[in-house]
Amino acid sequence: MRTFDGFMVALAENLFDLKRLSVASPAYQEKQRQVGRYCYEAEEYLLPTELRMLKGQLGITERAWRRYKDACIAGIIGDS
Repeated sequence: MRTFDGFMVALAENLFDLKRLSVASPAYQEKQRQVGRYCYEAEEYLLPTELRMLKGQLGITERAWRRYKDACIAGIIGDS
């Protein structure tokens, strides 16, 4: 999945699922963590121009991107 298309599909599917879940549910929190993991991986594997295009095509703001990454970190810390 380390390609633009791979990240596009994975993030689009997870963001779609996220919109269908209740914000208070554990499944929502887990889905946010998963999206955050994909955000970190995309930053690692994609070129900056690809990353900007990915965020733009998915409609993810910088603020939302950081929020997903924060959820990922919170999940890692909470699991420790």
